[in-house]
Amino acid sequence: MSIVAWDDSLSIGVPEIDAQHQRLIGLVNEVDKAVRERHGTDIATSALRRLCDYAVEHFAAEETLMDPDTYADYDRHMAAHMDGTDKALEFLQAVDEDKEVDMAAFLDFLTRWVREHIRDVDQGLGRHLRESGRV
Repeated sequence: MSIVAWDDSLSIGVPEIDAQHQRLIGLVNEVDKAVRERHGTDIATSALRRLCDYAVEHFAAEETLMDPDTYADYDRHMAAHMDGTDKALEFLQAVDEDKEVDMAAFLDFLTRWVREHIRDVDQGLGRHLRESGRV
């Protein structure tokens, strides 16, 4: 069972980005599986690092499609990427420092963040790219 499932409501109409979103969702589900099946912190953390590394790549890919002069939500979108990245890095730093962490709570945050970001922020980017003829 997946904690996040891809469906058409998550499509932004940009095939390259949709494929990346599907990969992100798959990585979120890997972290969930490691936590749910109690594989231990090392395995869950490794899955989370893969997810974070890929998210950085994905954000960079999205950001190359954004033109701050024509994309009205540029600042909001960039701030959302920074916020998500900062929270993930803070969590990973706590793990690296052997602090007690609540992986399930972080996974809940991450799941909500990914869904909401795609539906609320990335949808706008997809609409902008289609309307400007860039897709």
